[in-house]
Amino acid sequence: MKLFDYMHEIKGVLLVCFSGGLFFTLVLAAFGVSAAQLILLWMCFCLILFSTLVCCWQKKRRRLSYLRDTFGVLEPKYLMAEIADAPDSALEQVYFHMLQRALKSMADQVASSQRQTREYQEFLEQWVHEIKLPVTGIELLCENNKTDVTRRILAQTQRIGQDVEKVLFYARLGVAEKDYLIREISLRECVMNVLTRNKQLLIENNVSVHTENLSHKVYSDSRWVSFLLTQLISNSLKYKSARPLVLDFASRDADGYVELSVTDNGVGIRQSELPRIFDKGFVGSNGRGAGAATRMGAATGMGAATGMGLYLCAQLCERLGIGIRAESEWKRSTSICLYFPKDQTVMTQN
Repeated sequence: MKLFDYMHEIKGVLLVCFSGGLFFTLVLAAFGVSAAQLILLWMCFCLILFSTLVCCWQKKRRRLSYLRDTFGVLEPKYLMAEIADAPDSALEQVYFHMLQRALKSMADQVASSQRQTREYQEFLEQWVHEIKLPVTGIELLCENNKTDVTRRILAQTQRIGQDVEKVLFYARLGVAEKDYLIREISLRECVMNVLTRNKQLLIENNVSVHTENLSHKVYSDSRWVSFLLTQLISNSLKYKSARPLVLDFASRDADGYVELSVTDNGVGIRQSELPRIFDKGFVGSNGRGAGAATRMGAATGMGAATGMGLYLCAQLCERLGIGIRAESEWKRSTSICLYFPKDQTVMTQN
């Protein structure tokens, strides 16, 4: 707080002081006090008033500085009333008491909300693990009794498995870093495992896959990298064109990183929409058309777009220390590139 600001704050008090001084000056002048004596009295009055004003201003400034510094380093902020100095004036005591009650009410609501969120997350994770059992059972039944019908059922079951994994990751989004196991993994093995788990879905959609240029190893979590690749495959299936879909997986060295690219020959992404594809809920012109979504869902078994797949990929990449970038040519191809740091310490720090 500046001195001028403090003087502006107490301008009423200063006005009363100077009005009183002027009144008594006139009274003293009426009783014959000389001008020199009146000037001396005014000098003493101003000196006392200014000294008192500066002392009060310094005290208030130190208190405000302490409160600002304390609030700046305090986490969470709503505990401020618990550690602040006791109020000086009666007015501050009233405000302080009201603030304590308000912040206590908010802290209770925050604790209640956190408890409900934790219970919901635990329930959701438990449900995901339980739903995996019948899904796995359906897959085994279809594998042991292969017909055209069971193959289509198996493709849809694999899609359910993808959505279940998406729900699990979204539920763990806030604490996903506790579920990481960073180690050296082979990109080829990771890609092949993902393709194997989704083979029936790929077969149903007549997808050609190229994996010739996969020779690098990186440090990351194989489970969540598999989740990333599954989401990218799912996106390619949703936005495939009338041509037979071709997926190309390739890795290469790229300035201290290992780049893994997933390229398809689908409908592509408009350049104006490319910067927003990792935003939560963004579906773009490809996923917005109801007719197109219905036809694509019937053709691929993937349903309409939700705008969550690439958002979850971006969030997971941020936590794993993986860079992600998209390139696309409208109505020709889309390429999603993942950048894995070569240094293991970069991964473990994230």
